[in-house]
Amino acid sequence: MALYAGALALNKADATPTNSHREFRILVLSAGESSDGLCGELVKASVDDVGIHYTALSYTWGEPGGPAFIILNNGHRLSITRNLEAALRQFRLRTDPFRLWVDAICINQADHDEKRSQVGMMRSIYIAAHETWVWLGPSSTDSDDAMDTVQRFLHRNLSHDELSLVSREAWNGVGNLMRRTWWTRVWVIQEVLSSNQVYAWCGRKKVEFACFVKLEGIRRDFVLIHIPTQPFANILSNWSLNRQIMIRGDASLFDWMVDTHKFESTLRRDRIYALLGLSSEGSRNAIKPDYSSRTPDTLLSVQATAHFLIQQKTLLPLQSAFYRKADDLDLPSWVSDWSTSQAGYVNLVFGSAYGACGQHKTTTPRFSPGVEHPSSCPVDASLVLTGVIEGDILAALPMPEVPLYRGTDAVADLRSRILRRELTRSTCCTWKELYDLNTNDDAPDVGDSHYTEFWRTIIADRMFDGTGPPGPEYGRHFQDWQAGIDSDGATDFRNAAVSRCAGRSFIRSQGGRPGLAPRNARAGDIICLFHGGNVPFILRPGESGRYTFIGEAYVYGIMQGEHSEKLGGAKLQDFEIL
Repeated sequence: MALYAGALALNKADATPTNSHREFRILVLSAGESSDGLCGELVKASVDDVGIHYTALSYTWGEPGGPAFIILNNGHRLSITRNLEAALRQFRLRTDPFRLWVDAICINQADHDEKRSQVGMMRSIYIAAHETWVWLGPSSTDSDDAMDTVQRFLHRNLSHDELSLVSREAWNGVGNLMRRTWWTRVWVIQEVLSSNQVYAWCGRKKVEFACFVKLEGIRRDFVLIHIPTQPFANILSNWSLNRQIMIRGDASLFDWMVDTHKFESTLRRDRIYALLGLSSEGSRNAIKPDYSSRTPDTLLSVQATAHFLIQQKTLLPLQSAFYRKADDLDLPSWVSDWSTSQAGYVNLVFGSAYGACGQHKTTTPRFSPGVEHPSSCPVDASLVLTGVIEGDILAALPMPEVPLYRGTDAVADLRSRILRRELTRSTCCTWKELYDLNTNDDAPDVGDSHYTEFWRTIIADRMFDGTGPPGPEYGRHFQDWQAGIDSDGATDFRNAAVSRCAGRSFIRSQGGRPGLAPRNARAGDIICLFHGGNVPFILRPGESGRYTFIGEAYVYGIMQGEHSEKLGGAKLQDFEIL
């Protein structure tokens, strides 16, 4: 779903407002020939109605692309996008009316109160539907063969030899099918996970959606380079688990936001609203959809971050703070820009992999001035955390930035990855040389503590899969990687270093400790330990004893609570972060 601002509103003569939080409209699409204009009638229904029968549509709005419309009750003319027009023409029956739920038609897009109510019902609407049809778009020159190919995979366990018999043209067609926009849109996650029976359409071809679940398993098992890794891949690879989590409703909105950070939406706020129906009751009660001017995007991001901090009772939401914020959003430094896709988002090993705070694992964040509930957070709220200063940053050396490739071309994606790998290797070699200048150590012996400090720091002391800390022998893989030697161990080290160093600076702190900090960290920033913080955080001192939040950090030697006794000592203080 996407709430396209250009859609004309239904007037009250054609569709009176829905009267309850369980009531919605269904489009009864009139029968017709392919050349006939689209027309239909809107009727009211309730998700509580027994025996209700309709098909829910999951699609992308796409660009308007010229005039397209449907004639509704009493001759009312409603503008629709070309992609929706193509879908309705494909689904229309020749002799009988067809009952559909389509967001652009069944929700009054000009009524903010109705949109708020209907978005809150989205999950129930898709659960109640007899079927959900995914519209990938009109057919193309290779889409029919691609749909036939994925259909053949569904009920067969194919060997590598059998897959090799699939032609390159067929694989390219499947790849193009998976590059369609539908796979990148955040609304579709809720739509298909909530549905009991899902089919996918492309042009005239229809397959069970389970075909794409099977396809993702094949892609992962056999490393099929013809099929791009799109945002929806993670949903497909964990399909059964995600369905169970959605049904139980035990995942918080924060969990879903982190897992879906690469998805996109037309409206910024829909990055949050589209996931509410999948989330726990606590999240749904804390954040209510609001498309009016009462809740601008900036305020929504502030209130969402505050809710995540209160709900988690840890600083995990700060650890996942996104460093790239929209230029036109004037957000407090501690607030993440949750409203935008963050395909370039990088954090340290997530979750409880570290324990810098020791036994002080939880916290109760406070907000100034005197905020008691996330929904009452003003747009300029400050965050108050309790902790200690671990030391200053003496030097910060940034990793050069490589623009992330956002397209779906496999060759261009591979070139971007190679460039990132080589730049990371050469920069880490430079970091090592500069780091060596500040020590008295000579040869890079694997058993040497200084050498070990460095290679453990540039991978944040975790292997590529997040496990660890790695054993001492892992230092040999660093040597191989530096020397350009190709080995499984060197490849794993390289991947770990690339993922941990991206968007970061190599830092040296007081006492000579090496570390990784956000790319915009600089000398004079302070390293802090906070109650509820599994990792250290970087702050920048400002005026009147207040601070700017920079981000999470890895600092060698303090990640497992080695200095956590300070969090119970006399130097404990409050930090107000603007």
